[in-house]
Amino acid sequence: MAEIATNPNDYKVVTFTNKTSFAFTPELGCMYDSLPIFGKSGASVEPGESVVLPYHIGNLLAKNLAKAVMNRNAPEDAKGIPTGVSLWDEESLKRTQASFITEMYSEEKPAAMTETDRLMAKVEEYKQLVEKLIPDAAKTATGTPNDAPQSPGNSPAVYSDKADVIAELEKRAIPHDKRKSKDELEKLLVS
Repeated sequence: MAEIATNPNDYKVVTFTNKTSFAFTPELGCMYDSLPIFGKSGASVEPGESVVLPYHIGNLLAKNLAKAVMNRNAPEDAKGIPTGVSLWDEESLKRTQASFITEMYSEEKPAAMTETDRLMAKVEEYKQLVEKLIPDAAKTATGTPNDAPQSPGNSPAVYSDKADVIAELEKRAIPHDKRKSKDELEKLLVS
């Protein structure tokens, strides 16, 4: 299967900074694919404010802001009527556009994932979400906490290390030799 060619800017991250004296609003072109882009204020990108964006979005915003600046600086005759002089050429537009963005870094291209890998990643994501939202979910599923030893009437407890086994032996007042292996000490608990 042939790999799809990508734009070298696809994984670049830039800082877009409004270096003007006016707020850059969606009405002036502060949007991407008809979706508004806001700064901290939530209504625009304020003068002097910076926003970290993917290259393609930052580049488009910089171009739109450059056009807004050049429109505001358009020459007028005495009556406020435009003179008909071209507002910008490609070079002046690119220079002004470049002044509003700064390249920060490039992200690595994500590794291709099979559908199974993607679904299994979702399983892990949901599992962590449930554990975060319902911390006692592990206890509820088994009926007892995972790390607590079960009573002698239930199935045998699983001890994580030798120290847990020794602690249980001492709790039950069972004589033992601490130098023995974990397996040998666990046998004393079953007897």
